[in-house]
Amino acid sequence: MITSLKWKGAMEKVLVSACLLGVNCRYDGGNKLNKELLNKLKGYEVIPICPETEGGLPTPREPATRQGEKVLTNFTKRDVTPFFKLGALKALEKAKAMGIKRAFLKSKSPSCGEEGLTAQKLIESGIKVEWF
Repeated sequence: MITSLKWKGAMEKVLVSACLLGVNCRYDGGNKLNKELLNKLKGYEVIPICPETEGGLPTPREPATRQGEKVLTNFTKRDVTPFFKLGALKALEKAKAMGIKRAFLKSKSPSCGEEGLTAQKLIESGIKVEWF
């Protein structure tokens, strides 16, 4: 996995969903490379995160959906909330340790999306989040 991307003259560090950078870490084993976001990231030091894999889930994995305070897999209804919570905690710890104040996250994800556990933790800690 990419640990950091730094463009010449980069100043501010930002968290970015690794799948948006082209890392194959999504539930289906693919990525969601976003070239518009890559252009926007010039001038930042990019710190990739994938809370789901960092929380201990494999790639590929069964898709999951947030249902209230829980995250359940879509087909077997397995409760994977502990993995999502651990990934969110690791992302928040990384952000705090690096002084990160902004994050660019994957929309419609049970971890990084608008209703996601990681996004929620980051926002509650005062980190500005934008979704792609």
